[in-house]
Amino acid sequence: MTTSIVCRDWQECFEYHGNTAVERIRRQKGNVRREWLFFNSPEEAADFFNDQRACCEAA
Repeated sequence: MTTSIVCRDWQECFEYHGNTAVERIRRQKGNVRREWLFFNSPEEAADFFNDQRACCEAA
């Protein structure tokens, strides 16, 4: 699953594939930064991803 946040100067995406990690990808002025966020359980990772997706939909 993928969700995106798009602002004027940057774009941030979160990708979750059903394990204990969520990948955060930020694109800004031609630079791409990738970070892995690790959680103790798949449920925690899914909750974080869904919270981020809810924030995107509310904006």
